[in-house]
Amino acid sequence: MSMDSDRESLHQLLFTNNSYVNPYYEHKNTNIKLRLIIVSIIMLFFLLLSSTAYILVQTAPIDQTDSTVTFTTDKLPSNGSALDYRILPYIGNGHLATVVFSDFIYMNGLYNGDNGTSHRARIPSTLNWQFNIDPSSSTYTLNVSSGVFMETLENDEIRIERRLFASQEYTELLIAHVVLTRLQSKGKKIRIPIDVNEQVTSVDIDFTVANRNKQHVLLSGKTRQVENNQFQEEPLSVFVYYTPLPAEGLELNGDETTRTYLFVTSIDEKKSRAKNSFDYATTRRRPDVILSSHITRWNDVWSNGHIGVDGDDELQRQINSAFYYTLSSLPPLSTRSEHKQFYGLSPGSLSRGGSLGEDYGGHSFWDTETWMYPPVLIFYPTLAKEILSYRIALRDSAIDNAHLFGYEGWRFPWESARTGVDVTPDCCPEVRLYQMHITGDIAFAARQYIAATGNRDWLLNELGGELIYETARFWGSRAVYNNEKKQYEILTVLPPDEDAQPYKNNSVFTNAVASLSIRLADHVSCITNKKIPQNWLDIASNLHFPFDNATQNHLEYEDFDLKNSTIKQADVVLLGFPLMWPMTDQVRRNDLLAYEPLTRADGPAMTWSMHSIGFIELGDFDKAQQLFERSYQTYVRPPFNVWTEAQSGVGAVNFITGAGGFLQSVIFGYGGIRLTLDQIEFKPRGHLPNQAKKLIFHGIKYQGYALDLTIGDKMYEVVVSAKENRRAVSLAYEHDKKQGSLKLGDHLTFPIDTRLIIRRSEALCP
Repeated sequence: MSMDSDRESLHQLLFTNNSYVNPYYEHKNTNIKLRLIIVSIIMLFFLLLSSTAYILVQTAPIDQTDSTVTFTTDKLPSNGSALDYRILPYIGNGHLATVVFSDFIYMNGLYNGDNGTSHRARIPSTLNWQFNIDPSSSTYTLNVSSGVFMETLENDEIRIERRLFASQEYTELLIAHVVLTRLQSKGKKIRIPIDVNEQVTSVDIDFTVANRNKQHVLLSGKTRQVENNQFQEEPLSVFVYYTPLPAEGLELNGDETTRTYLFVTSIDEKKSRAKNSFDYATTRRRPDVILSSHITRWNDVWSNGHIGVDGDDELQRQINSAFYYTLSSLPPLSTRSEHKQFYGLSPGSLSRGGSLGEDYGGHSFWDTETWMYPPVLIFYPTLAKEILSYRIALRDSAIDNAHLFGYEGWRFPWESARTGVDVTPDCCPEVRLYQMHITGDIAFAARQYIAATGNRDWLLNELGGELIYETARFWGSRAVYNNEKKQYEILTVLPPDEDAQPYKNNSVFTNAVASLSIRLADHVSCITNKKIPQNWLDIASNLHFPFDNATQNHLEYEDFDLKNSTIKQADVVLLGFPLMWPMTDQVRRNDLLAYEPLTRADGPAMTWSMHSIGFIELGDFDKAQQLFERSYQTYVRPPFNVWTEAQSGVGAVNFITGAGGFLQSVIFGYGGIRLTLDQIEFKPRGHLPNQAKKLIFHGIKYQGYALDLTIGDKMYEVVVSAKENRRAVSLAYEHDKKQGSLKLGDHLTFPIDTRLIIRRSEALCP
């Protein structure tokens, strides 16, 4: 029997005393005290076996308000008399997502609107109904380890526990799992009225009620506008099955102690898939098995990779919540659903973007590959590949976009949604026309994926090699030779610093990612058999980088004024990390010191994360700590640790771009991890953030192995903890003058501030 089926059987035993209504069928059972004892013994046995489990998740209410995985309040955030949905948490599984109690659900890849008006299509929520009671107490808890939001209401008669989750088992499912528990003696029937807020219309989707009965309602709809006539022939379809709410409310009969209700919503672009998942949840599984299977899969995610902190629970909470909000917009690691095309990570997550002015309309930017992708890659390379698959799937639009401007290869749009055409709103033509570094950002993400995995199959059979070659081709066609400088230039571009409008020449960041893109294509040509033209290689090695010889600073672009400029966000400092562009420590320090005071005080959080990483590299730990705190403390809103884009006001919310930058400062800053095409390097400096006594990085993925890194104040340890037989290659390590091979189970321990290098025993390209 599999572990999943064992756990499902355990939960069936555990909950057989509950009456279950789905929504009208009752199941009455007998006393289970003995069964509870047996189940507890069996569960303890499995816990002892499951040594890799990360967090033990309880399905009962969790009382520990200081828990690092639960975020609890007795009062939901409000904006006047209404709930403040901007800082409420969301539940999601990469296919569906919704902010709890909000009016809309969003589906991966479902957009409505023409070109620059494209935005996520709003599906009316089936989860925003409320209990019409006057509770004496109420609590609201987000458990990030289980991906469950729980509302608990209680009065003298009854306790109501409602759990909301986006199923990891079947991603088409959003579930409301409700348990009623009697608090007084039996005899009286208890009825709980509910305020039904059923909507069957949408401004974005032309819905019809295709079927309605006591078991389900079916909405069938199509989006009202295609995104682009050239790349989308028809409106997008969506089918919504959901359990109707009982008009009389929820009930607990006089002879019942407890009753469970399950309200199921199933949404997909294919009717058959939506129906199959709905039937599975409503007829083929008990409610608590649906819940336990979801929790098991979330626990498996955390077991696969996570960061532990000893000595600082608050920092641990920040890390856990940042990962939760990012992972909830990505596909599950394990699911029974059919594989679907992934359609990108937006700055405001999958849970936002239902109007043009809201959270960037659900569009994907450079944020995806530059800010959110690196922490995902380190622990979950299969999900990193899903992110890259989005860009590959929309390659036809990228080809057309390059041709539109007179260039070759693939040029990716600044803002992308369903079709891959540029959906930047008409308000901002400069970014649509000139902010083309995103093509290099995507190529750099591909570079890091190859560095981490060495996945030849992705290069040869999943169009990874095409992505790398065609982005390099774009830069080969974009650069021009300057006879006076005797160097190549890339002109009329907008750098990451969007204050440099409308365009500039020779953005150092753009030129760097262009050079790295071409070099990557050359590096993998031994596998792809795509020979790189010599003129591309000449461009890569001879691009002009504006530099001030007097101050020893990189200039953001040609004729940049270091004394009288203001910039929006991190730009030049990105040369040091993540690009790891060659420079002396002095130039690195000069760039950090020069550009920090030029950066807008109200800039986004990621800027300070990158500055923090830089100062950790250089050993200025006090400065690094100051900037590390600045990178998250004023951007994370209680009580559910929801990230916001702006310090003053709110800006975009569920801002997982900022969460990604914060996680990078932990992993690459305090973790001292560097990933290059030839090796992974560890050089933790030993000065840990905040009050942390130890950092533990569980499940760092490299070339088919999982590595655990533990950093203390004087020593650090790397353990080869797991091996993927299908893809793993032989590894070798180097530390100081010592070299050796690595195998599963090996432990390496070294003093802090010394460099450990791990690489393939045989290079990817000999």
